[in-house]
Amino acid sequence: MNHHAFDPSSSDTAPQAPARVRGFSLVEMALVLLIVGLLASVFLPATNTMLDNSRRKETRATLEAVEQAMVRFVVVNGRLPCPANGALPAGNAEQGLEQPHPGTAACTAAALTNGVVPWRTLGLAQDDVTDAWNTMISYRVWAGAAVAVSSLTRPDGMNLSNLDPATQNAQIQTFLQASGFRICSTNPCAIGAAAELASRTGMTGAAYVLISHGANRVGGFSADGVYLGTANGPGPGPLENINFNALAPRTATPNDFYIEANYAENPAAYFDDIVLRPTVMSVVQGANLGPRQAP
Repeated sequence: MNHHAFDPSSSDTAPQAPARVRGFSLVEMALVLLIVGLLASVFLPATNTMLDNSRRKETRATLEAVEQAMVRFVVVNGRLPCPANGALPAGNAEQGLEQPHPGTAACTAAALTNGVVPWRTLGLAQDDVTDAWNTMISYRVWAGAAVAVSSLTRPDGMNLSNLDPATQNAQIQTFLQASGFRICSTNPCAIGAAAELASRTGMTGAAYVLISHGANRVGGFSADGVYLGTANGPGPGPLENINFNALAPRTATPNDFYIEANYAENPAAYFDDIVLRPTVMSVVQGANLGPRQAP
């Protein structure tokens, strides 16, 4: 019997050399990156716009929910709450509570300067008063020592149900012309001009103002009580400056007016604030504290 030595080179089962894997050339990679860049330049702005519009819509819903909470507070207390001090850090016992707490005196200067919605006083969570960019909603109310006679935060400051129907018309007119913020779409805010959107003299003054500082967040407070003095992106425009927190001379009294304007992307006039401004009378009537009908 003949025995043959095993010859791997002649075996049908001999291992084969692996096929050579061909990679991308630099030219091909450059072409892919170019195509990706072109697609991003076309679709990314549209995606960002859709995201921003969604966040603005979400924030408007947040402001409207806070407005309903304000009405419930007025129903129970006959007044509006003072602001909470947005500069208080997380964990502070007074964070989220109206200042002073309990609300038995004129609103504090710190609350009027750094005012945010007093979520705990309203029975809300902090997330309920935070906009879609994680900035707390600023809150301005017609209150303070300088306007104590017409302060809407004093006991029964929003209650008109006890007025004498025979003489209430003159009292209501005096009350409305002494109360509420002016709201304008420009600065300076000329009384009686078309840009004055709400006016005390016209008895359409805003009982309070809720402000989301928008995508650039500038002028607001974070949930941790950090003041956001630098814009996160474009701005601030000159109109946004009017709506800032922690801006002199708002250290003792409410500012005379606030801005509600159209969204503007022009860097020189950038404005992305979202504002809600119910009138004094709409809050009174929403809480069923309006004047009685004459018999």
